[in-house]
Amino acid sequence: MPTAKAVTIGMASAEGLIPDLATGAKDLSESLEILVHLGAATLSRLAGVPIECALVLNRVKCVKTTAGTGTQTERLARLEQEVGEGPLLEALAGTGTAAMNHVATDFRWARYRLYLQDAGFNSVLGLRLSLDEGTEAALAFFAASPQVFPLPVIAEARGFTDIAARGLRLVLELQSASTRASDLQSALESRTSIDIACGVIMAQNRCSYNDAIDIISKASSHRNVKLRKVAEGILANLPGGAPDTHFEH
Repeated sequence: MPTAKAVTIGMASAEGLIPDLATGAKDLSESLEILVHLGAATLSRLAGVPIECALVLNRVKCVKTTAGTGTQTERLARLEQEVGEGPLLEALAGTGTAAMNHVATDFRWARYRLYLQDAGFNSVLGLRLSLDEGTEAALAFFAASPQVFPLPVIAEARGFTDIAARGLRLVLELQSASTRASDLQSALESRTSIDIACGVIMAQNRCSYNDAIDIISKASSHRNVKLRKVAEGILANLPGGAPDTHFEH
Protein backbone atom coordinates (compact mmCIF):
# COMPACT_ATOMS: atom_id res chain seq x y z
CA MET A 1 0.00 0.00 0.00
CA PRO A 2 1.42 3.44 -0.90
CA THR A 3 2.43 5.74 1.96
CA ALA A 4 0.31 8.76 2.95
CA LYS A 5 3.00 11.02 1.49
CA ALA A 6 2.88 9.17 -1.84
CA VAL A 7 -0.90 9.46 -1.91
CA THR A 8 -0.70 13.20 -1.23
CA ILE A 9 1.86 13.66 -4.01
CA GLY A 10 -0.28 11.58 -6.35
CA MET A 11 -3.39 13.67 -5.69
CA ALA A 12 -1.46 16.91 -6.08
CA SER A 13 -0.15 15.66 -9.40
CA ALA A 14 -3.66 14.74 -10.52
CA GLU A 15 -5.05 18.12 -9.51
CA GLY A 16 -2.23 19.89 -11.33
CA LEU A 17 -3.03 18.04 -14.55
CA ILE A 18 -6.79 18.66 -14.47
CA PRO A 19 -6.52 21.95 -16.47
CA ASP A 20 -5.08 19.85 -19.31
CA LEU A 21 -8.56 18.38 -19.74
CA ALA A 22 -9.67 21.74 -21.13
CA THR A 23 -6.52 23.38 -22.46
CA GLY A 24 -4.66 20.30 -23.68
CA ALA A 25 -7.45 18.79 -25.77
CA LYS A 26 -9.01 19.80 -29.07
CA ASP A 27 -12.47 18.40 -28.27
CA LEU A 28 -14.56 16.60 -25.63
CA SER A 29 -13.51 13.15 -26.81
CA GLU A 30 -9.84 13.97 -26.31
CA SER A 31 -10.58 15.50 -22.88
CA LEU A 32 -12.23 12.24 -21.82
CA GLU A 33 -9.23 10.28 -23.07
CA ILE A 34 -6.95 12.44 -20.93
CA LEU A 35 -9.25 11.92 -17.93
CA VAL A 36 -9.33 8.10 -18.09
CA HIS A 37 -5.56 7.87 -18.53
CA LEU A 38 -5.06 10.26 -15.60
CA GLY A 39 -7.47 8.15 -13.56
CA ALA A 40 -5.63 4.94 -14.41
CA ALA A 41 -2.25 6.46 -13.51
CA THR A 42 -3.55 7.91 -10.23
CA LEU A 43 -5.28 4.71 -9.07
CA SER A 44 -2.26 2.63 -10.09
CA ARG A 45 -0.18 4.74 -7.69
CA LEU A 46 -2.81 4.46 -4.96
CA ALA A 47 -3.28 0.68 -5.25
CA GLY A 48 0.32 -0.19 -6.13
CA VAL A 49 -0.71 -2.34 -9.13
CA PRO A 50 -1.50 -1.60 -12.81
CA ILE A 51 -5.04 -0.34 -13.23
CA GLU A 52 -7.13 0.42 -16.33
CA CYS A 53 -9.97 2.93 -16.48
CA ALA A 54 -13.21 3.56 -18.39
CA LEU A 55 -15.82 6.31 -18.31
CA VAL A 56 -19.42 6.91 -19.29
CA LEU A 57 -20.92 10.39 -19.76
CA ASN A 58 -24.67 10.96 -20.08
CA ARG A 59 -26.07 14.38 -21.05
CA VAL A 60 -29.62 15.45 -21.80
CA LYS A 61 -30.30 15.49 -25.55
CA CYS A 62 -26.80 14.16 -26.29
CA VAL A 63 -25.52 10.76 -27.38
CA LYS A 64 -24.11 8.72 -24.50
CA THR A 65 -20.30 8.92 -24.54
CA THR A 66 -17.80 6.28 -23.41
CA ALA A 67 -14.02 6.33 -23.17
CA GLY A 68 -11.33 3.92 -21.99
CA THR A 69 -7.61 3.55 -21.57
CA GLY A 70 -7.72 0.86 -24.24
CA THR A 71 -10.10 -0.87 -26.63
CA GLN A 72 -10.84 -3.50 -23.98
CA THR A 73 -11.94 -1.08 -21.26
CA GLU A 74 -13.93 1.08 -23.68
CA ARG A 75 -15.68 -2.07 -24.89
CA LEU A 76 -16.52 -2.99 -21.28
CA ALA A 77 -18.05 0.48 -20.81
CA ARG A 78 -20.21 0.01 -23.91
CA LEU A 79 -21.19 -3.53 -22.93
CA GLU A 80 -22.65 -2.23 -19.66
CA GLN A 81 -25.13 -0.19 -21.65
CA GLU A 82 -26.09 -3.30 -23.66
CA VAL A 83 -26.52 -5.77 -20.76
CA GLY A 84 -27.92 -3.20 -18.32
CA GLU A 85 -25.57 -3.92 -15.40
CA GLY A 86 -22.04 -3.26 -14.21
CA PRO A 87 -19.96 -0.89 -12.05
CA LEU A 88 -20.69 2.28 -14.01
CA LEU A 89 -24.46 1.80 -14.03
CA GLU A 90 -24.53 0.74 -10.38
CA ALA A 91 -22.45 3.74 -9.33
CA LEU A 92 -24.80 6.08 -11.20
CA ALA A 93 -27.98 4.48 -9.90
CA GLY A 94 -26.98 3.71 -6.32
CA THR A 95 -24.77 5.21 -3.62
CA GLY A 96 -22.11 6.37 -6.07
CA THR A 97 -19.74 3.49 -5.32
CA ALA A 98 -19.72 -0.06 -6.68
CA ALA A 99 -16.84 -2.42 -5.86
CA MET A 100 -16.20 -6.05 -6.76
CA ASN A 101 -12.95 -7.40 -5.32
CA HIS A 102 -13.18 -11.01 -6.41
CA VAL A 103 -14.96 -11.37 -9.74
CA ALA A 104 -14.79 -15.18 -9.73
CA THR A 105 -16.75 -15.55 -6.48
CA ASP A 106 -19.00 -12.47 -6.52
CA PHE A 107 -22.32 -13.33 -8.15
CA ARG A 108 -23.56 -9.81 -8.94
CA TRP A 109 -23.82 -8.71 -12.56
CA ALA A 110 -24.33 -12.26 -13.82
CA ARG A 111 -23.98 -11.36 -17.50
CA TYR A 112 -21.46 -8.53 -17.23
CA ARG A 113 -19.20 -10.53 -14.88
CA LEU A 114 -18.49 -12.97 -17.71
CA TYR A 115 -17.05 -10.14 -19.82
CA LEU A 116 -14.84 -9.09 -16.90
CA GLN A 117 -13.51 -12.62 -16.55
CA ASP A 118 -12.88 -12.91 -20.28
CA ALA A 119 -10.92 -9.65 -20.13
CA GLY A 120 -8.81 -10.97 -17.23
CA PHE A 121 -10.03 -8.52 -14.59
CA ASN A 122 -10.56 -9.76 -11.03
CA SER A 123 -11.23 -6.45 -9.27
CA VAL A 124 -13.40 -3.54 -10.45
CA LEU A 125 -14.48 -0.27 -8.87
CA GLY A 126 -17.17 2.14 -10.11
CA LEU A 127 -17.42 5.72 -8.82
CA ARG A 128 -19.91 8.44 -9.73
CA LEU A 129 -18.69 11.96 -10.55
CA SER A 130 -20.65 14.83 -9.07
CA LEU A 131 -21.73 17.01 -12.01
CA ASP A 132 -24.38 19.61 -12.76
CA GLU A 133 -28.06 18.74 -13.14
CA GLY A 134 -28.85 17.08 -16.45
CA THR A 135 -25.37 15.56 -16.70
CA GLU A 136 -24.03 12.40 -15.10
CA ALA A 137 -20.76 10.50 -15.38
CA ALA A 138 -18.94 7.64 -13.70
CA LEU A 139 -15.47 6.13 -13.77
CA ALA A 140 -14.71 2.41 -13.61
CA PHE A 141 -11.30 1.06 -12.57
CA PHE A 142 -10.17 -2.46 -13.49
CA ALA A 143 -7.33 -4.60 -12.09
CA ALA A 144 -6.13 -8.10 -12.90
CA SER A 145 -5.47 -8.99 -9.25
CA PRO A 146 -8.23 -9.66 -6.70
CA GLN A 147 -8.75 -7.53 -3.58
CA VAL A 148 -7.28 -4.39 -5.17
CA PHE A 149 -9.97 -2.00 -3.92
CA PRO A 150 -10.26 -2.22 -0.12
CA LEU A 151 -11.96 0.62 1.75
CA PRO A 152 -8.80 2.79 2.18
CA VAL A 153 -8.14 2.73 -1.58
CA ILE A 154 -11.80 3.46 -2.33
CA ALA A 155 -11.66 6.45 0.01
CA GLU A 156 -8.60 7.82 -1.78
CA ALA A 157 -10.18 7.07 -5.16
CA ARG A 158 -13.18 9.19 -4.17
CA GLY A 159 -10.75 12.06 -3.63
CA PHE A 160 -9.61 11.68 -7.22
CA THR A 161 -13.19 11.66 -8.53
CA ASP A 162 -13.80 14.98 -6.76
CA ILE A 163 -10.85 16.46 -8.66
CA ALA A 164 -11.92 14.79 -11.91
CA ALA A 165 -15.48 16.11 -11.55
CA ARG A 166 -14.21 19.69 -11.22
CA GLY A 167 -12.14 19.27 -14.35
CA LEU A 168 -14.98 17.69 -16.32
CA ARG A 169 -17.40 20.43 -15.26
CA LEU A 170 -14.91 22.99 -16.60
CA VAL A 171 -14.59 21.11 -19.90
CA LEU A 172 -18.37 20.91 -20.34
CA GLU A 173 -18.82 24.58 -19.46
CA LEU A 174 -16.20 25.60 -22.00
CA GLN A 175 -17.75 23.34 -24.65
CA SER A 176 -21.18 24.82 -23.97
CA ALA A 177 -19.79 28.36 -24.25
CA SER A 178 -18.05 27.46 -27.49
CA THR A 179 -21.25 25.97 -28.90
CA ARG A 180 -23.23 29.07 -27.97
CA ALA A 181 -20.60 31.30 -29.61
CA SER A 182 -20.66 29.14 -32.74
CA ASP A 183 -24.46 29.22 -32.86
CA LEU A 184 -24.44 33.00 -32.44
CA GLN A 185 -21.88 33.39 -35.21
CA SER A 186 -23.94 31.17 -37.50
CA ALA A 187 -27.08 33.16 -36.68
CA LEU A 188 -25.32 36.47 -37.39
CA GLU A 189 -23.98 35.20 -40.71
CA SER A 190 -27.39 33.82 -41.66
CA ARG A 191 -29.12 37.09 -40.73
CA THR A 192 -26.51 39.09 -42.66
CA SER A 193 -26.97 36.97 -45.80
CA ILE A 194 -30.74 37.40 -45.62
CA ASP A 195 -30.51 41.14 -45.04
CA ILE A 196 -28.12 41.65 -47.97
CA ALA A 197 -30.33 39.49 -50.21
CA CYS A 198 -33.34 41.58 -49.17
CA GLY A 199 -31.41 44.70 -50.16
CA VAL A 200 -30.77 43.20 -53.60
CA ILE A 201 -34.46 42.35 -54.05
CA MET A 202 -35.52 45.81 -52.85
CA ALA A 203 -33.21 47.46 -55.40
CA GLN A 204 -34.34 45.19 -58.24
CA ASN A 205 -38.08 45.36 -57.50
CA ARG A 206 -38.37 48.77 -55.84
CA CYS A 207 -40.17 47.17 -52.93
CA SER A 208 -40.08 47.37 -49.14
CA TYR A 209 -38.00 45.22 -46.82
CA ASN A 210 -41.13 43.33 -45.74
CA ASP A 211 -41.98 42.61 -49.39
CA ALA A 212 -38.42 41.34 -49.94
CA ILE A 213 -38.61 39.03 -46.91
CA ASP A 214 -41.94 37.75 -48.20
CA ILE A 215 -40.38 36.92 -51.58
CA ILE A 216 -37.51 34.99 -49.91
CA SER A 217 -39.93 33.21 -47.54
CA LYS A 218 -42.14 32.05 -50.41
CA ALA A 219 -39.11 30.78 -52.32
CA SER A 220 -37.92 28.97 -49.18
CA SER A 221 -41.31 27.31 -48.70
CA HIS A 222 -41.65 26.40 -52.38
CA ARG A 223 -38.17 24.84 -52.60
CA ASN A 224 -38.30 23.38 -49.08
CA VAL A 225 -34.94 24.92 -48.16
CA LYS A 226 -33.89 27.32 -45.41
CA LEU A 227 -34.14 31.08 -45.82
CA ARG A 228 -30.36 31.35 -45.64
CA LYS A 229 -29.92 28.99 -48.61
CA VAL A 230 -32.32 31.04 -50.71
CA ALA A 231 -30.48 34.23 -49.72
CA GLU A 232 -27.07 32.71 -50.51
CA GLY A 233 -28.37 31.63 -53.92
CA ILE A 234 -29.42 35.23 -54.67
CA LEU A 235 -26.04 36.58 -53.55
CA ALA A 236 -24.11 33.98 -55.55
CA ASN A 237 -25.67 35.38 -58.74
CA LEU A 238 -24.44 38.93 -58.12
CA PRO A 239 -21.95 40.24 -60.74
CA GLY A 240 -19.09 40.30 -58.23
CA GLY A 241 -20.11 37.06 -56.51
CA ALA A 242 -21.43 36.65 -52.98
CA PRO A 243 -20.09 39.15 -50.41
CA ASP A 244 -18.29 37.82 -47.32
CA THR A 245 -20.64 37.42 -44.35
CA HIS A 246 -18.13 35.64 -42.10
CA PHE A 247 -17.68 36.99 -38.55
CA GLU A 248 -14.40 36.46 -36.74
CA HIS A 249 -14.66 35.42 -33.09
